[in-house]
Amino acid sequence: ELLSKKKPHAEEEKRPVVVKDRKRDYVNEAFRVVRTNLEFMLGHAGDKVIMTSSFNPGSGKTFLGMNLAISYAIKGKKVVVVDLDLRKASLSTYVDSPKQGVAAYLNGDVKDFHEVLVCGTLREGLDVLPCGVLPPNPAELLYSANLEKMIKTMREEYDYVFLDCPPVEMLADSSIINKFVDLTAFVVRAGLFERSLLSKLDEMYKEKRYKNMALILNATTVL
Repeated sequence: ELLSKKKPHAEEEKRPVVVKDRKRDYVNEAFRVVRTNLEFMLGHAGDKVIMTSSFNPGSGKTFLGMNLAISYAIKGKKVVVVDLDLRKASLSTYVDSPKQGVAAYLNGDVKDFHEVLVCGTLREGLDVLPCGVLPPNPAELLYSANLEKMIKTMREEYDYVFLDCPPVEMLADSSIINKFVDLTAFVVRAGLFERSLLSKLDEMYKEKRYKNMALILNATTVL
């Protein structure tokens, strides 16, 4: 089991980092394959902003997004990961959930997001922008002009930008964020995803509701 059990934000344990230098086990090879496929799907020069989301909580979007970001950093790329799940802030546990982060930047309490970046603690070349204190008005914060400004700046400063977002069908947050991204990495977890949702997933893809949508199947059995 690669995902830690869900706990309240204040008590949540740090999720595992499984992508390592020069490791050739099946997990590391799987992340290399996903990384290569995402590079192919991004295609165009300047496409670099990747949003991770899912239908269900517990699908592994945060775990996959962070480890994919680390795989790019191992490749020598400059990468930033932003915790935009302002309701749970699970990704922030990777850097011990600092009290200030992107929420304070979006509401104007922090003037420059660089001030609250956590740089290089997980891997050289990898920066993390945590959530900070969970805000009472997450959806409203995502309408802040600071979000577009931040992502525009990150496009100029980084090779890849990963945005960890809430599940798409529960909340409007992901739809708000999606207009600023180049690719949507949609995570489906085996044993959790309901087959009845397949038609809805297909509809989302055909209607291009989320930009450049890629499906990642998580937690399959290794034979």
